[in-house]
Amino acid sequence: MLVALDALITERSVTRAAERIGVSQPSMSNTLSRLRRLTRDALLVRTTRGMELTPRAQELAEPLRRALLALDEVFAEPGPFDPTGASGRVTVAAADFVGMMLLPLVMRAVGSAAPRLQIDLRLPDPARVSQWLADGECDLAIGFLPSLSPELRISTLFTEPLVCLVSAKHATIREEISLEDYLEARHLVFGSPFSAASTLETAIDASLASTGMRRVKGMQVASIVVGPYIVAQTELVATLPRRLATHYAGFLPLSVLPAPIPLKEVAISMTWHDRTHRLGLHDWFRGMLREAAAELSPGPQPPSPSTT
Repeated sequence: MLVALDALITERSVTRAAERIGVSQPSMSNTLSRLRRLTRDALLVRTTRGMELTPRAQELAEPLRRALLALDEVFAEPGPFDPTGASGRVTVAAADFVGMMLLPLVMRAVGSAAPRLQIDLRLPDPARVSQWLADGECDLAIGFLPSLSPELRISTLFTEPLVCLVSAKHATIREEISLEDYLEARHLVFGSPFSAASTLETAIDASLASTGMRRVKGMQVASIVVGPYIVAQTELVATLPRRLATHYAGFLPLSVLPAPIPLKEVAISMTWHDRTHRLGLHDWFRGMLREAAAELSPGPQPPSPSTT
């Protein structure tokens, strides 16, 4: 009705006002009647010079145009996001190894393109991260998070094969690890009830259980970052993402070996709530994550098991 009133005030004619907004003349006449009842004013009156605005209609003209312009701004499509002037913060829940592999690339890009933007990193709690996203405690979660709420949006960044990590000085495991070695070894596992790494270990155990096998767990650590240092100095075996394994094998006495059982690749995904889906800043930041994930090199392949 506000648009119709603006057309009537501008055109000073029911017929022309109807044409202006694309309705029939009887429809516009009915709208004018309703407007007269609402304002308790005739708004348009017939004179010897044609239809003229009443003093009340003249008073309404300018405030009405300002109100319509304000509404146009509210409902207008947002323009392209410009990160150079962006400020504030984006809170990300990400597992240790995701932060190690992906976030340095992201932060180099963010530091250059959006120098006033702050990124806050926190460790995810699988049992609570869906609620964090819904409540705004964090804006984005990244990692192996297969059991999140179905109403969240999710996008896979990259997939990662699982490999075995053993000490280069291991007493019995050398160039390959057999299924017998794997099942007899004591395993270092990652995670705790409050750690995203625990969901990875659960998936590995499920793969083993589907074929009637299980691991012997010798030690559990809360952080996936600590484990390789312990493996390097013990007879423990760890199963973890290949990029992380090869990273640590580059400076610790460790061997990266193919797993002796088929394990599904880990899908590293980002997930977010609808409340941030259309916000320019968050859409741009998710784009930065996709670009960084595309830049990740696949890393060296572990040697294939011997066929002799």
